Amino acid sequence: MQPETIQLTVPLEAAFTGLVTAFSEQAARALGLDAAAALKLTLSAEEVFTYLARHSPEVKWVRLEVISGGYYVELQVIFPPARVDLAVFNLTSSLSLEDESDLEKLGLLIASRSADRFAIRREADGAICIAFRKEKTYPPAEDIPPPPTRPLAEFSLEAPDLQQIKAISHLLAASYPAQYYPSAFAVPGKLADMVASGAYQAVVARDQAGHIGGCFIWRGPEGSLIHGYGPYLFGQPEDSPVAAAVVEACLEQVGKLPAVGILVRYSTPQLPADYFERLGSLDYHRADGSRLEWPHFFRQLQEDPGAQVWAHPELEGFLQEAYQRLELARSIWTTRPEGESRPEHSVFAAHLDPGQGHVTLRPLWDGKDAAANLTRHLELLKADGFRNLLLGMDLGMAWQAELVPDALSVGFRPRLIIPYGGTADVVIFQHQDEQD
Repeated sequence: MQPETIQLTVPLEAAFTGLVTAFSEQAARALGLDAAAALKLTLSAEEVFTYLARHSPEVKWVRLEVISGGYYVELQVIFPPARVDLAVFNLTSSLSLEDESDLEKLGLLIASRSADRFAIRREADGAICIAFRKEKTYPPAEDIPPPPTRPLAEFSLEAPDLQQIKAISHLLAASYPAQYYPSAFAVPGKLADMVASGAYQAVVARDQAGHIGGCFIWRGPEGSLIHGYGPYLFGQPEDSPVAAAVVEACLEQVGKLPAVGILVRYSTPQLPADYFERLGSLDYHRADGSRLEWPHFFRQLQEDPGAQVWAHPELEGFLQEAYQRLELARSIWTTRPEGESRPEHSVFAAHLDPGQGHVTLRPLWDGKDAAANLTRHLELLKADGFRNLLLGMDLGMAWQAELVPDALSVGFRPRLIIPYGGTADVVIFQHQDEQD
C-alpha cells in the first residue's frame, strides 16, 4: 500500500492561518489519527506557518502535505529557500520567557515537541521541508500467555494474517530479550498496522495445526536498502531448519525489488551466517551495566554499482580499511571546512528507543556550534538514562562529512559502515566514555 497524500498550497499570509489549521486537522483525522494526536500535528503546522509569516518576508507560499503511513501520519511543511534559524528544534533547546527574542521562537519549540519525530531537509530545487510525524495511539500488550508452540516436524511458509502478526508480537516478547527487536514490535496492534501498511512485510513458518515456529520481518526498500529483523524462532531447537527457510523466503521476495542490499541490524543467534556478510559490531550496554556485542550484517542483492562518498581526512583511513574489507567500490573525495559561510546553529534529530535504551542522533542542519550542540545532547541523554548513544552521518552529503572532527572531539568513534544507508553510505559512530 502506497502512502496516501493530501496537499494544500497557500500564500504565506496571516489571513490563511485558519485554513492551514483546518486543513491539517481534518486531513490528519481523515488519515486515521485520533482527535488528540491530530490536534498536536495541527499545532505543529500552525506554529511553523505563523513563524514564517512573521519572520520570512521573502517566502511567498507554503505547501502542506499530509501523508498516511498506516501506523503514523506525517505532516510536511515545504517552502522556498529562506534564511531561518532552526536551532530551537534541537532536543536540548530551552527558552526563557523573560527574553523577547526567545518568545519569538516559542512556537517552533512547541511545534517540534508536539510530534513524535521530525526531520529537516533541502529538496532538489532548494526548497526547505520540515516534516512532523505523529504515530497512532496503541494500547500496550496485555499480560496474557503467548500462543502455544512446539517443534515443527514439517512446516509451510506464508505471509501472516492479522491475528498471526499479533501472535508474533506476543511470542517475540516472551521468547527474546529486548535487544533483538525494535520495541515497537512488542506492541501487537502497532506491529499489525506496520505490516498492513505495506511498509513492513513478514514470512512465517507454521504447521497444519497453526503452530507458529518462526518468522522473519523486513521493511523497505528505503532508498537502495532493505532492513531485516530476525530470524525469530518460537519453540524450535537451535538447529531448526525454520531459521534458514524464513530467511530464504525473504531473500527470494526482496531479490525482485529495486534494492542493492539488505541490512540486518536486529539479528538473532539463529541468523544463517553463510547468507550474510558481517559489517562490524557496536556495543550494547544493558541496564544492569553488562555489555554485549551488537553485530550488524549485510547481503548484497544486486551487483554493487560503486559510488562516490565524501570524507573528512580524519575519517579517510577508517573508510579505506572498511571498503577494502567489504570489497565495496568507492571513490573517496576528501572535504573539510575552508572558511566558507556556515549557519551559526546546527540541528540534530534524536531517534529515541527507551525500551532499547539507545538513541541515534542524525545531523539535519549544519552549524558552527556542532561540537557544543552534540555535548548538550550527550549530557541530556545520559541524564535520562540512555546507555547506547549513536550518531549516523550520511557520506553522500559533504557538509555532514565535515562534522567528523566535531563528533570525534566529544567522544564519538566510527564503528561501522551501512552501505547505501542514506543518499550514499552511512557511518555509524558510537559514543565512548573514558572507561569504555
